[in-house]
Amino acid sequence: MLRKIPDKNLKYSFIITLCFIAAVVCGYFIRDLNYSREYLLQKASKYYSNEEHFRAARYFTKVIKLNVSDPEVYKKYGTSLLKLGNYALAAKYFGLASSDSYDDDSYYFLGAALYRKASGPGDKETFLQAVEYIEKGIELNPDSEKLYLLAGLCLRAVGLYEKARDFYNKALTSNKFNKAGFYNLIGNTFDEEGNYKEAMLYYEKASKHDNSFVVAFCNMGDMFVKMNDYESALQNYQKALEIDGKFIAPHIKIASLYYYKNNFAESAREALKALKINTADNEANYILGMSYKKLGKYKESLEYFKKAAFYGNDKAVKEIKRLNVL
Repeated sequence: MLRKIPDKNLKYSFIITLCFIAAVVCGYFIRDLNYSREYLLQKASKYYSNEEHFRAARYFTKVIKLNVSDPEVYKKYGTSLLKLGNYALAAKYFGLASSDSYDDDSYYFLGAALYRKASGPGDKETFLQAVEYIEKGIELNPDSEKLYLLAGLCLRAVGLYEKARDFYNKALTSNKFNKAGFYNLIGNTFDEEGNYKEAMLYYEKASKHDNSFVVAFCNMGDMFVKMNDYESALQNYQKALEIDGKFIAPHIKIASLYYYKNNFAESAREALKALKINTADNEANYILGMSYKKLGKYKESLEYFKKAAFYGNDKAVKEIKRLNVL
């Protein structure tokens, strides 16, 4: 009996055909995969540019699921998550970005995410963890002002005022930063500690370094109020208004000062000046309501309490309840 000899050419042809089909399928798969990545990334970037962070985050999630490892994608995804209030996940992706790119911006955003994450529960360890990353960012870029500012915020949040001042003083050695601003921040740390005289010294330094730095004059006024020197406080608030008549804070502070001194007519006048700058300021509306109440103008008082409450002033809500008009 004759044995059938296999056709080698047919066998090889079959194998080659299978390889060709596999190559074509792989080619289409890779092309579609690349297309999907590019398409999803374009959508994510478009929404990110338009500050539609919810939609941007959705598409960045899909991009990352396709095993895309890109520090810029991580940073943008983290930024969207930060805007959406998902601080823990934002910190995760800023961490991945910093481990891949080692740039100061990644460390800043990682620190910012951890700061936000810690702010709600007041988590000391997370605040200090944020500072560690911020320090790494400063090592990479000692001229990044925002890193020093963020470090100070983290340390002040846990009562480490001296360490916060260390960062502010380091910033003062740079000629690229706003020195008046950092003097003012050092003053804030002493104010928060209850050391008003020391705070005053730094607010004065800020005003001398930049005599147009209106916030320093407001802060000096606040220190004089805390030290019961109301005349000096008023002079500083008025100086702030001379520098910038459209700055609402001095008007509100003067109105509060007059109210405290039982000069309700002057208090009302200053509150009205504040409201000409910003009709939606809840504190100005509240002070005006209180001033009118003391002057016996209950109808006008109620009007401004309602406005203050509408703009978020809880004290005004209590005053409305006291007037039994809810």
